[in-house]
Formats: sequence, structure tokens, C-alpha cells
Amino acid sequence: MTSPNLFAVAAHQAQSGADLSVEQTSELIDTMLRGEASDDDIAALLLALKDKGESVSELVGASQAMRRHMTRIPHHHEVLLDTCGTGGSGSGTFNISTAVAIVAAACGVAVAKHGNRKATSLTGSADVLEVLGVKIESDAEGVAERLDSIGICFCFAAKLHPAMRHVVGVRRKLGVKTLFNLLGPLCNPAGATHQLLGTSSVDAQNKVASAISQLGTIRSFVVHSSDGQDEVSLAGTANIIEVGGDQSKTHAFTADDFGLPSVDAQSLAAADPTESAAIIESIFAGQPSPCRDTVLAGTATALLLVGKVSDVAQGVTMAAEAIDGGQALAKLEALRS
Repeated sequence: MTSPNLFAVAAHQAQSGADLSVEQTSELIDTMLRGEASDDDIAALLLALKDKGESVSELVGASQAMRRHMTRIPHHHEVLLDTCGTGGSGSGTFNISTAVAIVAAACGVAVAKHGNRKATSLTGSADVLEVLGVKIESDAEGVAERLDSIGICFCFAAKLHPAMRHVVGVRRKLGVKTLFNLLGPLCNPAGATHQLLGTSSVDAQNKVASAISQLGTIRSFVVHSSDGQDEVSLAGTANIIEVGGDQSKTHAFTADDFGLPSVDAQSLAAADPTESAAIIESIFAGQPSPCRDTVLAGTATALLLVGKVSDVAQGVTMAAEAIDGGQALAKLEALRS
């Protein structure tokens, strides 16, 4: 074990209200992920950062460390989309971002969907994909082959971030959201170039957008909707911070922009992965519903992000054609094989 002094100093610094630097945070997370920090030190630091409120510099430093330890997925795609969000909105919806990833792939976008099993939510992306019959436990070689052959893969966080085993016990024992809950979308093992990234609050949205601008994606849409959803919502206004290089601007989309009806968020609820999977299968079977409309809106936004369409209404048309023409279901079947 390393001296706890490094952690004690950092925890005291955070408790006094001071942010840690990028370099300092990176070193601390690196030490954790090498298995050289005690559970008590990890817990004290994570709680101190949570109580203070995690800063942009801490997100950037922690992401840099996690990226050094993750298993990378090689690929040749110039454009690679991820729809992984931070989670934690408590909205209890079906797995919208997972369905959006599959429909986007059916529209010809290469997708590396990063995700994990449920933590605080009712259903994680890994859980619902497993119910849908998708093999999620593939190693890096298998994930890369899937991306190369069918244009979409699932990057299972538990498999491709093996160093996280050193902190999983502490996180589970703490039972609260910590810095690590914000890092998943910032650490895609395939190095996604474009991200449709949902966040659980305006504060998280602003911090994640600032962090991602320093972490090198080509273009990202960081989303938080006015009804509290960490998705492109038709129940309110989808507020988006667009980040590209060192530039950022904002967008605000409502149901009218998509040419879709507004949606009651309660109609999107799923109690567990089985119900979430059934909703996704019904969408891909062509059944009209508020859930389908929400997936159309999310996919349309993703298509705008990667430059497939010039506006979200055009994106809705393309996404609907992919579903109704059977391409979305075919993409799911390819993932199952």
C-alpha cells in the first residue's frame, strides 16, 4: 500500500471546499485502479468529493486515469457513436439510449454502445441487452470483430474496465452516487468520436460538457431535458450543449421540432429489464407508441450529431424508415448472432 498521506491531504482539501487539480486527481485514481489504496482511503476521498461537488478538473483527471487502465477496442471508423449517459435521473424509463443506439446503427452509423448492469436504476443497458439475447460478456477481440462485421458493438464496462474491480466493493458499500458515476460516458473503450450523452441534472450537464471538451471527442451533444430526463425528451424541452473541439453552443428541441406528439414521461416506464426489452421489441416490430416516438427523437438527434441529416425532422423520417423497413430488427438479430 502507498502512504495514505496522498489521500488524506486530498480529502482534507476537498472538505475545505477546494477542487483537486487534473494531475492530482489522475494520480489518486491511478493509485486506486492499481489496487494500491485502502478501502477506507477510497471511501473518504469519494465522499469528500461528493460533498463538495465534483469539479471539471476532477472529472478530467479521473477520466484520464480510467482511460489508461481500460481495455481498448481497435477499429477503423472515422465516425463512431456512443449513446451512453450518466444515468441517475431516477426517471424509471425503458432503456431509451440502448434502443437509439440500435436504430442509429440501422441507419448506417457505426456505434460502440458503452454500458453496464444496473446500479441505482431499474434496468441497465447490459441487463436489457442480455434479456434481448445479446451476448454481453465478449472480450476485446470479440467486441472489435462485432463492430467490424455488423457496425455495432456493446462495450460492457465490467469486462473492459477490469481495474474497476479495486473500487467496486467500496462503491457498493457506500451505496451513493460518486465521481465514478459520471465517468462511464467519458471513458468509452472504443474511443467514440461522437457522443449523445444524457445527464441527470443541469449541473452534471455543464460539468460533463466542460470535461468532454478537454478529453477529445470530435463532436458531442450533452443532454438534459426540462422534465428531468437524461434523454432527448418529448415531455418537455431537450436542452443540449454541443461540444466540438474547444467550441460549444446550445440547442433546444421540443416535440414540434421533431414533428412528433408530446409524450407523458410516465408512459415510458419499465419496471425491470424484461419489460424494457419487451418495449424495445414492440418498437422494432413497428408498433406505434410514445416509446417509439421517444426513440425516433433520440435517434434523430444522434443522426444530426454525426452529420447524417441536416435537421431533426429529417432524422425522424430516416429513423422511422429504419424501423418500419425492418433494418432495426435486423440489426438486433445481428447482435444476437
